[in-house]
Formats: sequence, structure tokens, C-alpha cells
Amino acid sequence: MTQDRPTLDTVAAHAGVSRMTVSNAYNRPDQLSAATRERVLEAARLLGYPGPDPVGRSLRRRRAGTVGVLLTERLPMAFADPGLVSFLHGVASELSAAGQAMLLIPGDSEHDSSAVRGAIVDAFLVCSMSATDPAVLAARDRRLPLVTAGHPRLPGVPFVGIDNARAGALAARHLLGLGHRRFGVVALPGRSPAGPTDSAVPVRLGMAERVGGFTKELASAGIPWSDLTVARATANTSEAGRDAGVRLLDVASGLRPTAVFTVTDVLALGVLAAASELRLSVPGELSVVGFDDIAEAARSSPALTTVSQSLFDQGQAAAQLALALVAGDAVRVPRTAVELVVRDSTAPPPSGPD
Repeated sequence: MTQDRPTLDTVAAHAGVSRMTVSNAYNRPDQLSAATRERVLEAARLLGYPGPDPVGRSLRRRRAGTVGVLLTERLPMAFADPGLVSFLHGVASELSAAGQAMLLIPGDSEHDSSAVRGAIVDAFLVCSMSATDPAVLAARDRRLPLVTAGHPRLPGVPFVGIDNARAGALAARHLLGLGHRRFGVVALPGRSPAGPTDSAVPVRLGMAERVGGFTKELASAGIPWSDLTVARATANTSEAGRDAGVRLLDVASGLRPTAVFTVTDVLALGVLAAASELRLSVPGELSVVGFDDIAEAARSSPALTTVSQSLFDQGQAAAQLALALVAGDAVRVPRTAVELVVRDSTAPPPSGPD
């Protein structure tokens, strides 16, 4: 015969206390003496009672103590992206300090929003997704506090992020100022595979804005899109950046760009590897500019010139906003700084301005 599952009442009877005392032992331990609480917990251990059901407790309290973070990428790809890891580190740091938890909800399928609809959370933080993504629509339908980071900008929803187009223009102005006139761009496609056996998932939309800002600045200097050489990496990895870099650079010298802009530092590190493989001197024969200013950018050889943004700070700010909304407090969205950090990977073109 199967033994019945122990309950709050069976623990109370075994410990010789009231049902309320058992509840307080778990939920309000400050209301009990140390000896009484220990007696209750010992009875629970003997009976195999696991404690109050966390789902029921969150329903009674109307708080889950958790913020859900919606991601474009599947989890393996998310943790392979240093920029996103830095952002999530900022989120986790702020939530941990507040005694809160973080639930990651990856974009496993653009048509599956069940994970969002069933998530036991107090708020959602949307990280660089489309406004029409089913997961984002499901989060809005939940009518819980909502914050977006990177993308999208939604009416009445606090947003943390940078002006990607303006940031891309910073890179273009720097390279134009050095005298470059032949440019290459390493971008990401509108959709990118999450792995060799996975279906395609949307890439973060801000990256397209970076390319748009870069090319618009070039156009204002008389260099149209048709004069650019563009290679699209298959994923945001250094290996994919290396492959795209080889396609850009393994051409006759008269056709080879003298400067390459990449939408992430990870891709830029791959372009540096491609240049080394092709025996091209950086910055003597080729200048490279990345984006994000991840830790590896300063440690690369040569050190990478990049558009810098503090993704850790953005993660902290997004978590602060989510917690403030949950508490019913007024929120003030912070401004996010962006700047060009010039290091050793950029210089004038080898023969000066064309």
C-alpha cells in the first residue's frame, strides 16, 4: 500500500504544534523560537515533507520572486556570446542583490509561446527581440511589468539600450577620418542558425541598425552601398567571423577593402584571425573596427578598436527597472553611453587616401 504524501497537518500532529506554527517555520521563522522551529523541521525530515508547494505559495503571496528574461538565442548560443553573457551578468547581479531569481526563456521556436504563458514570474525582461515575436506578444498579454533591452521599443514600456545607428556612424567617421575609401562590412543575416541541427532563429535587430548607421555615414561622404563589400557571417562566433573575413579579404589587392567594420567584437576577432591567415598586416594593410568592447577586445593582438557600450551596466539597469515596476515605484530610464575606443587595429590606409 502506498503511503500518503505528508502534509502540513501531519507534520503539525507529529511535532505537537499547530498548523500555523508549521507554516511559520517555513514562511515566517522570526515568529518562532529556534527550538520550536527545529522541532518542526525535524518532524518534516522524518516524515519526508518537502515544505510548502512553491507554486501555491507564490499564488498566495502574489509574488514569485523571479524575473523572466526572454532571449532571441537558444541557451547554448546565448552562453557562447560574451556580450550577452555580460548583459545577463548585470541582470543576475542586480536580482541577486535584491534576493530575486532569474528565469531564462530562450527563443526555441518563433511559434511557441507556451514557456512565456506558463512562466511563474513577477515581470518580464525582453532582450533584443522583435515586437511581433510570439513570445513578446505572449508576455504583453500576461499584463505583468515589462522592460525591454536592445529591442524592441514599445509604447509605455521602459527601454534600456543604445542608438545603434548613431553608434555605427561613429565607426564610419573614424575610418573616413583616417582616409579609408574601400570598406568591408561583416554583418549577420536576418535569420541565423542556432546550431548545425537547429532551425533558424531571428538575430538581434540592433545589429542591422549598426550597419545602417555605418553605411549612411559613408553615403554622406560619397561612398554608396554599391561600393561596399559585405560578407554575412552564419553566426555570431569568431569562427564564422573568420570565414566571412576570408571571403572579404582573399581577393586581388585592388579589390580588397582597407577597412572592415563588424557588428560585434566576436566577429571582429574572427576577421583578425583571417587577416593573420592571409598574411595581411593589421593595421598596416587593414584596419578593423568591432562593436561592444568585450573583455577580449583589449587583449587581442592587435588590441581592437571598437564601439564601446557597457552591457553589464545595461543589464543592471534593466533589472532595476523591472524590480521597481514590480514594487509599484515610479521609474526613470537611465541614459546609456556609447563611445568609440581607439586601439591598435586602425590606422590610415597603406597608400593614404584613394
